[in-house]
Amino acid sequence: MIPKLNSNAMKHIPISLCLFIISISFSFVSTTGSAQGISEIFIGTNGKLCNLEHAIYIQKIKTKSSSSASVQTLKQKDGQWEKIYTEHYKKVNDSTYQVKANSEEFTGTIFRTFSQQAGNTFRFRDAVKGKIVREGYAQSVMPLLFHGEVTEYYKNGNKKSVSEYNNNELVTNENWNEDGSKYIDDIFYSTDVDPIFIPGTKVMNQHLIKGFKDAGIDIASISGTLIVAFVILENGKLDGLKIIKGLGSSINTAAYQSFLSLNGEWKPAKLNNRDVSYYFSFPINFINKQQSFEFAEMRKGILHWGAY
Repeated sequence: MIPKLNSNAMKHIPISLCLFIISISFSFVSTTGSAQGISEIFIGTNGKLCNLEHAIYIQKIKTKSSSSASVQTLKQKDGQWEKIYTEHYKKVNDSTYQVKANSEEFTGTIFRTFSQQAGNTFRFRDAVKGKIVREGYAQSVMPLLFHGEVTEYYKNGNKKSVSEYNNNELVTNENWNEDGSKYIDDIFYSTDVDPIFIPGTKVMNQHLIKGFKDAGIDIASISGTLIVAFVILENGKLDGLKIIKGLGSSINTAAYQSFLSLNGEWKPAKLNNRDVSYYFSFPINFINKQQSFEFAEMRKGILHWGAY
């Protein structure tokens, strides 16, 4: 069984990229030899397959043998390509890969089962410790390039999202909170133009600092990272506020209330020349170097709180 792209989808992908994907899939899945080589896939805004000039991510696929390969993902930051995670693939049988991943978001082993469908697509299912975490349809299963419906699940088994992809680009999605309640639909995670807080980052920083101080929290005594998530809707309003990673109930509440009471309009994100809803995952790093709090600043999309 040889993973390959949908023939219609390949019309929209550069020929060189098609050859990359086909050659790496064949050399890895084939049991007739141990061809080795390195191929690259270029991924742009919203998962779009593209050339190097428009790439945000590069996936470097190294075939080690007929039964093992690795996929290294790099992201462009400040004009440089920086490795963000690596996946190691091992062929268990003709319909199963063992994938060992190492990233900030997930470190562990995934078992990916798959079967070829009509139109040269694949039905796949990812499981971690026997629990399904993601399943759906893809053009390629090593690495995953989505095409069709994909469903993701929380650790408790509740449905997280049902998304529709076309040639790996996100088209629509339905979303739920971990407790099963409904979240905001049709949100995007990568856009041509990200949302902008019109009053400016400095105003946001000052408001958040004031929120913590008004709550009686000694910020200088805190260390660690708190992650706040929210959506900037296509009309520029903030919605769907929640704490993804907390540092204690009082700190979490202060952060939540500070964002909830943030005054000022947002300029919405744009994708393909239209306003769209954008999901923000907003890490706040607390850096304690002295017992006094001085400032907060934005660096590389992360708000750093420091005492110097």
